[in-house]
Amino acid sequence: MNELVDFKKWNIPLKIEYAENKGRYVIAKQNFQKDSRIVVIKGYSTGIIDSYKKKICSVCLSINNEGFYQISCKSCNVAYYCSKVCQMYAERKLNHNMVCPLLRRLSTFKSDIHSKSIMKLLLNSLALRKSEEDFILEKSKNENNNEWLSLVPLPSDIEEYEKEISKLNVENEVQNDDIEFGDDKSLEADEINNINDNIQDISLDSDNDKEINIKKEKDEIDKKHKKKEKDKKVKDKDDKKDKKERNKVKEKIKEKDEKKSKSRKDKKSKKIRKEEDNEQEEKEKELKGEEIDEKSKKEKPKHKHSKHNNENIKTEENNEEEEENESNTDKYDIITNTIPYAGVYQDMMNLQSHYEEWTDDMKKEWQKNINFFKKLIQDSKEVNDYIIIAVKEYVNKKRNIQESDNISDIDVNAEIENYVLSFASLVESNSFGIWNNKGKCIGRIIYPFASYFNHSCRNNCYPVQYKNHIYFYASKDIQEGEEINFSYIDTEGVSLKDRQVHLLNDYYFKCQCELCLEEENELISPINTKKNQKKKDKKKKN
Repeated sequence: MNELVDFKKWNIPLKIEYAENKGRYVIAKQNFQKDSRIVVIKGYSTGIIDSYKKKICSVCLSINNEGFYQISCKSCNVAYYCSKVCQMYAERKLNHNMVCPLLRRLSTFKSDIHSKSIMKLLLNSLALRKSEEDFILEKSKNENNNEWLSLVPLPSDIEEYEKEISKLNVENEVQNDDIEFGDDKSLEADEINNINDNIQDISLDSDNDKEINIKKEKDEIDKKHKKKEKDKKVKDKDDKKDKKERNKVKEKIKEKDEKKSKSRKDKKSKKIRKEEDNEQEEKEKELKGEEIDEKSKKEKPKHKHSKHNNENIKTEENNEEEEENESNTDKYDIITNTIPYAGVYQDMMNLQSHYEEWTDDMKKEWQKNINFFKKLIQDSKEVNDYIIIAVKEYVNKKRNIQESDNISDIDVNAEIENYVLSFASLVESNSFGIWNNKGKCIGRIIYPFASYFNHSCRNNCYPVQYKNHIYFYASKDIQEGEEINFSYIDTEGVSLKDRQVHLLNDYYFKCQCELCLEEENELISPINTKKNQKKKDKKKKN
């Protein structure tokens, strides 16, 4: 796992280790003070609940707490976006079009919302797998390409797509102007033709008075047309003037944005330099044997514990205020202690599934979903091909075979069922909820690298989700070499018995953390005391 997550390369002070009794777990490679940031991890794949699809961007996961997003995929009407940029990114880089028809059919399927969100997450993951292959192919042609596939638009993508969008807007404006001008011309031509027709009709009449009247009428109409032309020229002139003013305003806004971004960069670089200076000072003090001043080391708390909830997270509307305050800008920055990639399909599939521990009733509950999913993937040859590849890998993993193309001895139909059920169990055990500001779960997200943090009822860190990132902060001082863990469930005021039942039912393990062991000993201790007392009493009698 350390080969896949190169913590050293990204200067992240963590390490993943393995033990028989608890599997993979994360340890600290340096001391962390309370409320300091430990690591930031990016999300991989999502399954948004249908009833909330208009409230959340399918790409960057920006939540609209005030209303609904208007930009959507017109083909499936399932994916909604916060901007045209995110829509273009989904279509061009994340292969949304590959699963678009299937998502549309899935939205009409009658099943519980959580099962549908898991199936949606699986389809999105298969599309991402295709994106990964496309990316590797593109990278092989271009050595200067990025080192990982980003699942959200990078600044370079945003710049490129915004230019394209503005170009399209200008072209549309020009077309609209041409249509308006063409309509005016055609109307004038029709009027003149009508007049000429009248003149021809009247010229056949011998009455001179009528001819004079017609000529007068023609003169009046000519005057009207001249006036119209004059008004149109004035209007065109005003429009040009307005257009120039609009362009000036746009340029001013652009300049303002550039200044803002420059000032942000300057602030960040100043902050980084300041941190480096502080580190250097601390090292010098350590060498001299001096005690480091507690004030210089102390950091402001960056977060309150929100337990995967967005209550304490400011919405995008408040971001402008945050930009003005330097202490707020680094609250959700994605530079400090950030793993810059979300992982790949295989990282997700390496997570633990508890499908083998499912009861027959649990499997029966999913049978309706399985039957629908099998029919669904037949609608897309591309998706079906990727499912066959995934099933082959799943079977090889079960048989502990590295790689085998031979599928002649595989019952594909039965193994598709096993693969989907195994995936469902993997998602239920490893996914995080996506929450709105009212504390409602509106979808699921997989952070492959966040799943290596173990549970503890007496945790020393806590996670906070923001858009498609998850931030881990220290809830107490953590020493180098200490395991870093967080609580998978709400433990405040919950009894030992209830905690154990919850964890066993949802996560398939009996918690052996410090708190649980202490409470178990407190319960067992009086019983042992009574037993020992009885033994002593018996000996005395004898």
